[in-house]
Amino acid sequence: MADPAWPHDPQGCDPALPLAGVRVLDLSRILAGPLAATILADLGADVIKVEAPQGDETRRWGPPFHGDDAAYYLAINRNRRAMVLDLRTETDLEVVRTLAAAADVVIENFLPRQLTSLGLDRIRDAGDRHAVWVSVRGAAAGGPLADQPGYDAMAQARSGIMSVTGHPETGATKVGLPVVDVMTGLYAAIGALGALLGQHRSPDGRPAHVEVPLFECGVAALVNQSANHLIGGLVPGLLGNLHPNVAPYGPLPTADGELVLGATSDRQFAALCTALDLPDLPADPAFASNAARLARREELNGLLGAVLRTAPTRDWEVRLADAGVPCAPVNRVDDVFREAQVEATGLVQDVAHPSGPVRLVASPLTIDSLRPPIRRPPPLFGEHTEEILDALAARRDH
Repeated sequence: MADPAWPHDPQGCDPALPLAGVRVLDLSRILAGPLAATILADLGADVIKVEAPQGDETRRWGPPFHGDDAAYYLAINRNRRAMVLDLRTETDLEVVRTLAAAADVVIENFLPRQLTSLGLDRIRDAGDRHAVWVSVRGAAAGGPLADQPGYDAMAQARSGIMSVTGHPETGATKVGLPVVDVMTGLYAAIGALGALLGQHRSPDGRPAHVEVPLFECGVAALVNQSANHLIGGLVPGLLGNLHPNVAPYGPLPTADGELVLGATSDRQFAALCTALDLPDLPADPAFASNAARLARREELNGLLGAVLRTAPTRDWEVRLADAGVPCAPVNRVDDVFREAQVEATGLVQDVAHPSGPVRLVASPLTIDSLRPPIRRPPPLFGEHTEEILDALAARRDH
């Protein structure tokens, strides 16, 4: 699929995976870009990660650490080789130019001015560029935010996500994980795959340049909240764990914790009331429709919570599942990894690592009922630099 100058990786190659043979040059760092490369790698792509001499910042974002690298880095850098290059030197920039010419996808998240100062824009704009070029940005080109750095917390704030997250008593709260970075990484992988699948080309005939901005990805994530505003003129506020359009939907207290339940139809609401031994509630005009339930949500949650507090979470989980009512316990992270689903599906894999075995969450996808294995552990800093440079030199001499 690409130029044979790319150094082959027999250890990481799995011809059974759908992206086997696709070559990805990852010039990005921190989260969104590396995550996009990881998604492609999980699907079989051969990824080479290039880091500056100071390394990807997430290697230092700990504790906890495993060897010299933070757990944060290990979470999003599996299934790739890594090398260190100083792009301020012409020699190392030429290595990037060679790899980019042989790649099918290039991923980067430099600020536009950084891209220009390093000369990467000339590689991107070269007339003979073979690769789909994916640029992760803080905000889309052409807007007043285009030259600003992209950070997840700022994207959550500016995009409106924080304004609908949290409680009136506590104020706006960011989501407890870098949700905009994660969504941007997903969009970046989708954009790369779309351009590859369609063999899409720019008007000048070169492979597509895909721009993936954090701010716009955050705005897109508002989905129903943005539609409620654009179509209905609503300005949503802090609902905490409540749903803006459905009731009951969210966590309610049990005897030993909290249970999230959702009755998104009259049928489900009736099933919920039967399971809670509240058979008269569905016929009550105050709760007979979703609109009515929304209008009296606080009263409704009080009635439901009073019953739920009489038994443990697990008992209600079983009873409501049997009744066909969607529900789930509010798990702590340690509870998550005790879930039978995690064990049964092999979501966590034991990976050999130079610093000792490490357990990592693998791809959530399955392909023909099989979860893609972690073929390579997250690489050490510069682990494959000499190997890749020697392979390039050998091909050049040959």
